[in-house]
Amino acid sequence: MPKYTIQFSKRTDTDLERLTKALGVNSKAEVVRRAVNLLRYVLQEQKGGGTLVVENKREKTRKQLIPI
Repeated sequence: MPKYTIQFSKRTDTDLERLTKALGVNSKAEVVRRAVNLLRYVLQEQKGGGTLVVENKREKTRKQLIPI
């Protein structure tokens, strides 16, 4: 598996730490892998005419996210 060295701002590093805990994973690298997979999926769906919608059932709202 290829290895990368990436420099992040302190804020992004803090976000990665929080996401690592929230997702219950063992590494920031796993958070990055999941983010890349999610973005790949979203782009694939957009190419096929799909849109990304966030639905809040409690508030009964739907928001279509801006295409990437």
